[in-house]
Amino acid sequence: MTPPSATDLKVRPTRGNGGFGSGFEDLDPPRGRSDGGGSGWVALLKAPNDIDAHLLTGRLAEAGIETTCLKDRSAPGAWLHGGSDPWAPVTILVRKIQLEDARLLLAELAFERPAVDPDVETAGGSRWRGPLAWWVAAVGLGLLFTALGLVQAANDMDQCSKPAACSIAKP
Repeated sequence: MTPPSATDLKVRPTRGNGGFGSGFEDLDPPRGRSDGGGSGWVALLKAPNDIDAHLLTGRLAEAGIETTCLKDRSAPGAWLHGGSDPWAPVTILVRKIQLEDARLLLAELAFERPAVDPDVETAGGSRWRGPLAWWVAAVGLGLLFTALGLVQAANDMDQCSKPAACSIAKP
């Protein structure tokens, strides 16, 4: 059976962070028959980008859960990447029969990982030091090259005060 297309999925719009990590969206369980089974594909969750989706599908495959991914190509400017935008959201699909196993695995992963507060400074320093260093370097190099250009222009003006040193002699 082939994976469903984007129009076949009934996915809620993003509503912020889901329960499984930063940027993941929780999806509703599939509606329909309550007896389970079947080999159809159902949406497990929506990953914020291609990298997170790849890591999660690898972990699911390691547990023996068959997965497939469906990229969201509806973002403005997605055509610039030729259909392979690494920052586009990705819906992760699993077989309907393996949905509960996949949810249990996600719950285990959520408990294994320590909680991270994005506002807490890391050991490497705060967030503004990196961009500040780049701006200081850019402004410093700009001033250096401007000063070198002015010195060179002043040098050329001194040489042109003597007619023999200039390429065009002044009358």
